[in-house]
Amino acid sequence: MTDLAVLAVGFGVTPLASILLLSFRDWIAAHRPAVWGASAGIIAFLGLSHAMGFVLVGKPFLFGGENEAATVLFLVTGLGFGGSFGWFFFEGRFLGPEPSRIVWATAAFLALHSFGDGLVLGRGFVGGVSPIVQVDAVTVSATVAHRLVEGALLLVPAMAAGWRERSSSLILLLSLSSIPAAYLPGFFFDSIGLVGGSAATQSVSIFLAAMEASLALVVLARGFLPSLVTASSPRWLPFVVMGFVAISVVHFLVE
Repeated sequence: MTDLAVLAVGFGVTPLASILLLSFRDWIAAHRPAVWGASAGIIAFLGLSHAMGFVLVGKPFLFGGENEAATVLFLVTGLGFGGSFGWFFFEGRFLGPEPSRIVWATAAFLALHSFGDGLVLGRGFVGGVSPIVQVDAVTVSATVAHRLVEGALLLVPAMAAGWRERSSSLILLLSLSSIPAAYLPGFFFDSIGLVGGSAATQSVSIFLAAMEASLALVVLARGFLPSLVTASSPRWLPFVVMGFVAISVVHFLVE
């Protein structure tokens, strides 16, 4: 049986390897429309399609499916928090010039997404005789690619903002939020039982997914898309589609 600690640590540290992307800083700068376009497509899938799909699928199970008003309020609160965080990162007074604001907002998105992924991983180790986690060559490869891409999403604006390797490495550590998150379902299970723990885990996951969706919308609308629209090359749109399709294929292999 695969140990949770092994998967959680591997899952958490994988994005750190994307720091190797800094070796291609000059190439990335020379192909800005392609790189930023693909990044925008990936964020659109992860934060809008995937996260909102998770919210909509999980909505009927909130509050036992018996309180529609509370469910809507719960989800609107999550969306509101995510949008508010996005507003703070772009409009707050203490985060430096515009390029760095994009970095911080993308870092918050990475932390939220990683935490949510950790919860999903941890749920597979709760309540069953054996973990409900598929481990094979295809799944592992797709998961590694998925996590490396998430780290790259943060490095793209970090390079544009002129962040040095040390600063970029430190902010990538936010991906480690998936490690404690993987143990949270087990904590809920031990504290309030299987049924209550499962409901609590799912509620937290859905709330964070709602936050992630609205934060991703702000990151796209305020950070990535303005940079693309003002770029000299008009060829960025196909790369948005390519990034969206590529990360979709990766998720088809993982889920």
